[in-house]
Amino acid sequence: MVKQFKDFLGEDISADGFSLSPRDAHDTAKNINQIFIMRSGWFSKPPPIHISELKAEYKKLVPQMETGFPGVIDKIFHPSIIAKLGYNIDGSGMVHWSG
Repeated sequence: MVKQFKDFLGEDISADGFSLSPRDAHDTAKNINQIFIMRSGWFSKPPPIHISELKAEYKKLVPQMETGFPGVIDKIFHPSIIAKLGYNIDGSGMVHWSG
């Protein structure tokens, strides 16, 4: 389940000198959730996605972001930022849906 906007208020969503505002964090989490939902079947939990594949899918979902702000999506997909958005990442880089 995607965190509510208010859940990101006052949170430090950052890694390696890059940070997301609460609105950007909420929008990013909603977009990631949409990717997971598009890959799920009826009445089944979405399977985990490797972080690099998730990043590629995210770039397809919001191509205007990559052209308008080159490199930002690569910074967003730092494992600690993805974890702070509410998704679990295992040791092999697989991101698990937290719905």
